[in-house]
Amino acid sequence: MELELFKKRIESLFIKAYDGNVALINFIDDTKREIILRLSRNYPGVDCYFHGGIIEADYNRCILSVNEVETKDFKIDIYKIDYNKRYYEISHRSILGSLMALGIKRECIGDIVIIDDEAYFAATNEISQYLLSEFKSVGRAPINLILVDKEITNERKYSEKTHFVSSLRLDAIIAAGYNLSRSDAQQMIVDGMIKVNHISILNPSHNLKEDDLLSVTKKGRLIVGEIGGNTKSGRICINLKKQI
Repeated sequence: MELELFKKRIESLFIKAYDGNVALINFIDDTKREIILRLSRNYPGVDCYFHGGIIEADYNRCILSVNEVETKDFKIDIYKIDYNKRYYEISHRSILGSLMALGIKRECIGDIVIIDDEAYFAATNEISQYLLSEFKSVGRAPINLILVDKEITNERKYSEKTHFVSSLRLDAIIAAGYNLSRSDAQQMIVDGMIKVNHISILNPSHNLKEDDLLSVTKKGRLIVGEIGGNTKSGRICINLKKQI
């Protein structure tokens, strides 16, 4: 239902953009990005621009326009969270939870990145004044917000491991990559917890190929690496890269 409502709203924005107006959309994930790109085929002349303020961002704002746009037009601010690291520890979850507790909508917050104990996040410029006046703590940790003007990268680290699987079915790969039973992997798939190349896949028998990207709710990402030959017992040698 949420995605259907999103689709209808974006269609109306495409119509406005087609008439020469500029539409700026709040932060969206990869699933909604794919919806926008698919709808764009129905509106030739309207270009889609995406930017998250952070390099390799998972969440991006989108501009629909018939004219070229600049990075600054996305109205994204990047903040550093300054806190006493000797006494407190903060995490992605605690930062997001504290922001949501202030009544801020998820679509107003982009990526949250922690690099060597330094925490950063992207936010829409439209809520900058509210953030600066109200965002004073993460959990029990008092904080100061610092607006930064430098490139921040959402660095992802992966561990690689070779597995021997019975097939290239989605459920077999999920089970191998996360050390789950086949039935548990199937349940995750039918519950909508798995995306393949940013598209939700509900079919456990969906076959994967090299370089496919799997996004697994609460477990990060899994990339299908090199697929080798079969063993004497008929199992397939495959390299999987799991986000850590």
